[in-house]
Amino acid sequence: MNKNKKEIISLIFSKTLIFLVVVLLVSTFKGMFGEENSLLGVTSIVLMLVLLPKDLTIHPLKNLFGLIGINLVFGVCALLVSQNLILALILNFAILAFIGYYFSYELQSPVNSLFALHYLLLMTSPVPAADLPVRFLALIAGPILIMAAQLLANKNKLSKSRDKIFNSIFNNILLKIELIKSNKDTVNTDKALSIYINELKSCVFNSGKNKLNLTECGRNTLTILSCLEKINILLDNIKGSNVNSKLLYDISTVLKDIKDKKSSISISELKNKYKDNNSTDVYDFINTVKILNSEIKDYSNVNNKEEDAKVKLSLDDEFKDSTIHKRHLKLEETRLAYGLRLGIVVSIIYFVITLFNIEYGNWALYTAFTLTQLHSEYTVSRTKKRVIGTILGAILIGVLFNLIPDPTLRTLMLVSAGYIMSYMSDYRNMVIFITFSSVASATLSVTNPNFIIMNRVVFVIIGAVIAIVASKLLFPRHLSNEEKNLNNIEIKVLNKMMERVLLNREEKSESSVAILSLVPSLIDLRTNYLEINGLDMDMSLINKSKIIINDLYQIHLLEKNNKDYSYVFSKLKKNIENSNTIKILESRIKEDIKSSNNFKEIYIFTKVLNILSEINSIGYNEENQADLYQFLTI
Repeated sequence: MNKNKKEIISLIFSKTLIFLVVVLLVSTFKGMFGEENSLLGVTSIVLMLVLLPKDLTIHPLKNLFGLIGINLVFGVCALLVSQNLILALILNFAILAFIGYYFSYELQSPVNSLFALHYLLLMTSPVPAADLPVRFLALIAGPILIMAAQLLANKNKLSKSRDKIFNSIFNNILLKIELIKSNKDTVNTDKALSIYINELKSCVFNSGKNKLNLTECGRNTLTILSCLEKINILLDNIKGSNVNSKLLYDISTVLKDIKDKKSSISISELKNKYKDNNSTDVYDFINTVKILNSEIKDYSNVNNKEEDAKVKLSLDDEFKDSTIHKRHLKLEETRLAYGLRLGIVVSIIYFVITLFNIEYGNWALYTAFTLTQLHSEYTVSRTKKRVIGTILGAILIGVLFNLIPDPTLRTLMLVSAGYIMSYMSDYRNMVIFITFSSVASATLSVTNPNFIIMNRVVFVIIGAVIAIVASKLLFPRHLSNEEKNLNNIEIKVLNKMMERVLLNREEKSESSVAILSLVPSLIDLRTNYLEINGLDMDMSLINKSKIIINDLYQIHLLEKNNKDYSYVFSKLKKNIENSNTIKILESRIKEDIKSSNNFKEIYIFTKVLNILSEINSIGYNEENQADLYQFLTI
């Protein structure tokens, strides 16, 4: 009970603090740049908050000028739009299509809605020619505010945040070991570990990227994280079996020593203890501890500056462009279809309401824009909540403003509505207070607010109908398309990872394997986001791929100068070149295992055989297997 009280108090404190800071910043922005730019201040501050999870501090000047450039382009286009309706039709379509496509990331939280709202406010709130210098100064001030917040909150973010997350991962793995010893369920612990691992991998991915480069801190963090993830997988392997208590004890002891920052772990002692045990799980454990021990020594000294990286870790252009950020422009792609749909809807509605000078028509514009989503299912669900929330909000403000005509009291209610809205998580409830705030802003000094309230409801319904029709007729895309897309990305990552690790260990492998290993967790986070919106995705391929890619990354981390390993990989490469199918490759590897007396060779071949077996178990159909074989032999 006390914990719940503390959580409630903490929530109230944080929400109140954020609200006060936002009000202060908006008031300051308004005081500096005038009433006509106050909404621009609101969207700049909201963008500041939304972009905080992304670390923009490694290249602050580049990111600052990038944001200023986007803002100024938006400002110039909004100015041109106000001058000519035909030009408005063209520019609005182009800008909204670009925002809808470019900022709807496939593997990260999208920020398209806020950038689009930012532009819409500029477009619907033109200023006289005399006020243009102040407008453009405001457009420059917004990015400066965003980068100032980044430098305050995100400077060395990865270095600061990884201690806490690593500590949580260590604690949960140690708890899992105790649960396994007691034959108890580990479901909750596994969920917690998945959350922490995904969170830290996302933090690595967002930290210090310039064309997807990683910092030395990112490389070190990722290697340690991969080792801990491997130990977690080992625990799953021995869970429910005739558990080797000695192995569990050693795993627990090693993790406690590392967590407590004790002296280096004795690898030779572990090898001697298990010298008569040729289990791949035991060898995995010893190799993992060896890598983990080496990286922990550097843990406190690595830098989060990209120029200090020992090795430039970047993703190949052909993979990056086609998978992570910018796919080739194909109409079947969800992001491109969404961008085109958004551009068409917004540009046509703006053209009509401006041509006929429709009062309050912008409410239909904003509604249609908000409800135009990547997937039709999300548009339908949000539309229902939008209409119901608008009606409830209209009733609420209709009752209160008809009973209370005093502008001062109405202003207090407006501010209160904005504060209460920050606690709302359900979209319908949020819309109630959005409606209240929007109508209240337009009726503070109006004696009879009913006409404006009715217009709000009518235009919201019109905008909702337009969004629904557009989602059905204009390049419709469904959540099932997203599932297929994410599975295809996973298969591409798996193909590329195998090619880099098994065939090209000395050729640019360091430059792509690290970031490739992050992708499954980014996909996992993306599916969590989509599940909230209604996606019921089969996660079997993603979950199995996580294990395979971790195995490949651990193989990649084996000593590159070790002659035994070099010989094994050379032999494996010949096997691949001399096989016609995956089945033939598997049979050749099995023959090599039987004829070999070298445990390292047996270990690597067994690992590869297990990987190929796992690929079969995740529904890699014959066509995909052929693609994989072709990919390996190219």
